Amino acid sequence: MALNLYGVTVSEAHEPRIDVPGTLLVTLRDLAAICGEGEYTTSELTPDRVAQDTDIVTAYARRGPVLPAPLGVSFKHKDAVDRWLELHYVALSNALTFVDNRVVARVHVWGAGAPDERDAGSELATVAADSLRTLRRGAVTTVPLRIEKVAGLVLSAAYLVERDQWKDFSTEVEEQGRRAPNLRFELTGPWPPYDFVQMQLGT
Repeated sequence: MALNLYGVTVSEAHEPRIDVPGTLLVTLRDLAAICGEGEYTTSELTPDRVAQDTDIVTAYARRGPVLPAPLGVSFKHKDAVDRWLELHYVALSNALTFVDNRVVARVHVWGAGAPDERDAGSELATVAADSLRTLRRGAVTTVPLRIEKVAGLVLSAAYLVERDQWKDFSTEVEEQGRRAPNLRFELTGPWPPYDFVQMQLGT
């Protein structure tokens, strides 16, 4: 039976094992691959499949650090998962240390008009980009998600935030919104670190 990979976590964070239906942990020393049984074939990434994977990663992230896997990754058998964990052990361990006790905030900035009028003009885009730069002070690191087409200014970004600083970060997003009444700031999260993980999947 093939194994779908949902992510990698620290095994000791899940003792006693948490009950997440349809999952099992393949452990190698202090690492654990979060897997589920499936077919070794290309599967369609339907909205239901995306939601299921997100729910699984989120459930494990409540107990410890998780490196989410790209959607649709599968291994032929458990031995292949073991080899992959061994091959990338150091990189995975370092990455888990980096994201431990940190969560992702996604901030999107829109024009305050009707939905079909929300693309910010160049002046508003400059204000939005300045506000997003200001928010960097409350984050460990950040990556852009959406860029204004003409000026190349950032209008959406993901921020890696210390878990215990989430409330402060959220308050600062609200403050940026008060300073720019012509813009609408949308904060989502906290998310697992989807935007800050790139896995090497060769075995």
